[in-house]
Amino acid sequence: MSDQSLERAVMTAIADNDLVHADELAVEVHGDYVILRGTVGSLMQRAEALRTARRVPGVDAVDALVHVRPLGGNGLADADTEAAVMAALIDDGGVPASSIEVDAHGDAVTLSGLVDARSQRDRAKRIALRVGGVAQVHNELRVLSIVSPDEVAERVTDAIGVDAQIGADRISVGVRDNDVTLSGIVGSPDHREVALAAAARAPGVMSVRDELTVRERS
Repeated sequence: MSDQSLERAVMTAIADNDLVHADELAVEVHGDYVILRGTVGSLMQRAEALRTARRVPGVDAVDALVHVRPLGGNGLADADTEAAVMAALIDDGGVPASSIEVDAHGDAVTLSGLVDARSQRDRAKRIALRVGGVAQVHNELRVLSIVSPDEVAERVTDAIGVDAQIGADRISVGVRDNDVTLSGIVGSPDHREVALAAAARAPGVMSVRDELTVRERS
């Protein structure tokens, strides 16, 4: 059975169970391994969704990455939106849906988690915006890639030019995960802006913290 066929079988089984609201869940399948995503209103519903998925022929293991919170009024609508966005991410196949969390409040959706490339980060946002009822997306996805301090420093040096090469501008580069900190001394506000922009363009960099001091030379 293909992943798509098993996914449909699991969703059909959940939809046929009156104790579970299928609109609030999305299903991701990898071979005989099933992941349930979304939000349910009680621990009983979570357990029932797990039990239902496990009973589908072809399913060997089930993980429930399911949030439990009371669903009434706006909460129910938000859960439906979260499930719809997650289902769209899974169906697209171009982003690692199992690594993405979706949180909806009204017509605003927040994406968080890890992706492998900046293109996947942008793609996930476009997918979410195409879901009905979603008007804005806060993209907090982080790119899982190693940031090289040497490459950031080289880009900053190239951008500033001769002042950096002769040591007139002294910039240190700190890296933590995908976040970069620039510290040290630059000779002008323009050099500060150029250095920050160059660091932000380095592969894998998600944010740049400015700890630079401007010390203009006469």
